[in-house]
This record gives sequence, structure tokens and C-alpha cells, in this order.
Amino acid sequence: MESGELKKNWAWMLVLGVIFTTLGVAGLLLLPLMTITSVAVFGAFMVVGGALQIAQGIAKTKDWKSRGLHILMGVIYVIGGIATLENPVLATTVLTLVLGFSLIAIGAIRIGVAFQNKDVNQWALMILSGVVTILLGAMIVLQWPWSSLWAIGLFVSVDLLMSGANFIAIALAAKVEKEKSGVLA
Repeated sequence: MESGELKKNWAWMLVLGVIFTTLGVAGLLLLPLMTITSVAVFGAFMVVGGALQIAQGIAKTKDWKSRGLHILMGVIYVIGGIATLENPVLATTVLTLVLGFSLIAIGAIRIGVAFQNKDVNQWALMILSGVVTILLGAMIVLQWPWSSLWAIGLFVSVDLLMSGANFIAIALAAKVEKEKSGVLA
């Protein structure tokens, strides 16, 4: 978005920021509901994505050697999505455990990358980032299955809060710029 457009639309960005922030706070207050809802939406996206993959495989890949594999991928997406929608609580539990172990692995890799880049000024911060990520993953895994009630909802809610804060900051900066340039509201 151009600076002029941003200055004109700062109020819309502010409203969007307030909405995102409100949704983030609501999500934090209702973590189990936010978690289950997020996983159910993910399951619905899998069904739609899988159906589109199947349609693409049937209609657009007639001469491809991997046509059957494209269709198979779509079928797997649809089955996974349906399973997620049929039992979002079980899906949440499984996804939370995968998330926890993934964070542990990612944190370890970050630490490895930091040690490979000791010549970089902020390599110690990379190590700290890896340690924090490992601790977060360990917290999720060690509290599992109870962490399934809050982990995914917490991540989605915090992301909504951060997005809302970002929109608000941009909107207010654009408003100040608009006022400085003397453009009427």
C-alpha cells in the first residue's frame, strides 16, 4: 500500500487493529474453545484443499506421470480433514503433541545454526531463541495431554493480538503523517 493510500485509509486500519486485538483477547479468555475452533477450521481447509487437489489431478494432469500421486495427495487431505472435523478434540491432542516435539527440534536446530555462525554479532541471541523454543516445546510435551486445551488457542490468540497491535501502530503512524502533511480528514 502506498503512503498516500495508507494516510487515506488509516481509520480502516485502526478499526481492523481493534477487531484483531479484541478477537485475540477473546481467544485468550476462551483458550479451549479457540483451540478446538482453530483445529476445526484447519480440518475444513484440508477438505477444501484436498478436493481442489483431486479436481486438479483429474482435470489438469492428464499427461503427467505423477497424476495418480496428485489425486492420492488430495484424497489424503480430504480424509485427514474429515477425521479432524469428526473428532476435533482428538485432532487437537495429536496436533499439540506434534507441535511440542516440533518446537523442541526447531529450538535445537536454531542452537546448532547459532554455533555455526559464531562470527555473527548476535549469535548469542540465536542461542537464546533456540533455548526458549526448546523450553516452550518441553512445556507443551510435559503437560500433554492437558496442554491440548490451551497451546494452539494460545498461539492463535497471541498472533491475533500481535496483528492487531501492528495494524493499530501503522494506522496511528499514518494518521500522524496525514496530519503533518496538512491533508484534511
